[in-house]
Amino acid sequence: MAKLNNSWSNVNSERDIINALVWCRWILRILGVWPLVYTDTSTIEKILATLSFTLCWSALSFLLIPMVIFTLSEHRVEDKLKILGPLNYVLTSMLKYFFLVMRRENIRRSIRVLSTDWRAVQQEDHRKIMIKNAAKSHVLSKFCIMFMYSGGLSFHTVLPFLSPAMTLNEQNVTVRPIPYPGYDVIFDLQFMPTYVFVFCGQWFGSIVLFNVTTAVCCLASMFVAHACGQIETVMARVESFVKGTQGDRMKQRMAVIVKHHVQSLRFSVSIDSIFREIYLVEVVGTTFTICVLEYDCLTEWRNNDSIAILTYLFLLISFTFNVFILCYIGEQLTNQCSKVGYTSYGIEWYHLSGKVALDLTLIISISHFPVKITAGKIINLSFSSFGNVLKTSIAYLNLLRTFV
Repeated sequence: MAKLNNSWSNVNSERDIINALVWCRWILRILGVWPLVYTDTSTIEKILATLSFTLCWSALSFLLIPMVIFTLSEHRVEDKLKILGPLNYVLTSMLKYFFLVMRRENIRRSIRVLSTDWRAVQQEDHRKIMIKNAAKSHVLSKFCIMFMYSGGLSFHTVLPFLSPAMTLNEQNVTVRPIPYPGYDVIFDLQFMPTYVFVFCGQWFGSIVLFNVTTAVCCLASMFVAHACGQIETVMARVESFVKGTQGDRMKQRMAVIVKHHVQSLRFSVSIDSIFREIYLVEVVGTTFTICVLEYDCLTEWRNNDSIAILTYLFLLISFTFNVFILCYIGEQLTNQCSKVGYTSYGIEWYHLSGKVALDLTLIISISHFPVKITAGKIINLSFSSFGNVLKTSIAYLNLLRTFV
């Protein structure tokens, strides 16, 4: 980016970069993806990441295969519906995990751009803007982790052990509680070591599922917050533009503003290219999962199982909040891109020379077509999309209640 002479430099840039990447670094390390998207990693980290990557995919396969066998072999519709929600969540998580790995080059380039932007900060006020937006991404990441783990752990702990469901099967044998049903088709759960192995395997697999969901949320919130921070920096430059000197100095300042704006828009577009397939899987899969959870809440309401109702309700809130975060950050990025035009028009441009004032029309024209984050280039992620997801899930619920 074109630079102006300035005595101030960001001596804390490396610490700022680490702080901006902190949540993504820890979660992607657990999934074994971090060395794929960040080049500055040691050999030991790469070896550990390979082991973690292998364990994560093995855990997801351990969840998927028995549930598929159970779904294909079970004839009772009620039992199939019980397993459809977890099965759908495992499938969508595996797809998101796969696309995260497939898009590693794009993620690596975006992280490199993010790091370069932190090192290129020229004013302390601009650094404060970027820190403020990075803090917003941390808050969203914390909320996503809190909701996802709280809902998931309640499903894996509270529901199996505290729900007053029947503990005897047709042969009058006590059934040991496990989070996901259907494993007795392959494993003898009456044998205690086998039961412990299955239960721990399901727990480890569920942690991988939660980390995949939170990794998508943390990455998206981090990149979008950085893009919003860069666009807000552009607006700060525009607001202080009139106060600058005239002549060639003014043209240089305009060149910096336009180039910074274009780079911010390119970074915003790259966010959509990274996540469009992941978001399509997320929106479609979560819509179906919300529908199944709504059906489970109604079913348990008829069964008067208060523990199950609260657990499914908590899960419903978790998945709904996860979709809301994605739609929220999409709405924020679109609004921020539009604000640049309003800011450019709101300054005292009539004090500028004719040619310099006309240069602002370029920024205003571009802001009429703000960047939008999409789900597979089909659905624009916004608050209206969030409402459509909820309405679609209720429509599917009515269909499900009609045919079951």
